Amino acid sequence: MTMTAIYFTLTFLTASAALFAAVLNLTGHRMPVTEAQRLSVPLEWLRFPIGTSYVLGFLGLLVGLTVPAIGIVAASGLVAFFVLAIGAHVRVGDRSLGRPIGGLTLASATLVVTGTYAAGQDDLGGVVAAYVRELPEPWWPVVLLALVQLGDAVMCFKPVDFIAKCFTDVGLPRALWPVMPWVKIAATAGLLAGLWVPYVAALTTAALVVYFVLAVCAHIRARDIGRNLALNASGSLVMCVAVLVFCFLV
Repeated sequence: MTMTAIYFTLTFLTASAALFAAVLNLTGHRMPVTEAQRLSVPLEWLRFPIGTSYVLGFLGLLVGLTVPAIGIVAASGLVAFFVLAIGAHVRVGDRSLGRPIGGLTLASATLVVTGTYAAGQDDLGGVVAAYVRELPEPWWPVVLLALVQLGDAVMCFKPVDFIAKCFTDVGLPRALWPVMPWVKIAATAGLLAGLWVPYVAALTTAALVVYFVLAVCAHIRARDIGRNLALNASGSLVMCVAVLVFCFLV
């Protein structure tokens, strides 16, 4: 089987699985409802962000069949999603890890195959190199953003008062609190690695933009429109957008 055939087959399998999971979550099927209750995840999260994340993954993978760069972003997002899902299971001592581990394996394989396929194409489908710099220029805002994420991670390990209040106000289940510092550490690692590895810092910064867009939405949804929204979520979003535009977009 050729690399193209493997790429298309694996992408369709992963996209189909994402679509199936999206339907289950968005329609409130008993399977995700039961799992959410077991993991102490609010039932309203089944539609957003969980169901929405599956929909975005499904659409991104399909678009990626034409523009491999989009497929890489979608597969990376699904990998991050399933890492968080496994963390949620481990936190509450739930050993039924078959589905999240299976999802992580499928998404990771899709990411590797998509990257391998894209590497054989001209400029990742002719999109990335035309609009995005391989390495940050200038580099110092990326380092500054990495230090901010690292500091945030340190404060999240044993959440300081204002972060704990932020988590509580948006209804983030306590089972997911220990996952948050590792998200920040992964972002720090991606930003710093991207000083040498082409496109990694750009992809990490774009992922942070999406993360903080979701954070802003979570605050608005919870009607938490005070300091947490104005300073923490919105301020971080503005910083990430500024780094993305200033350092990577041409």
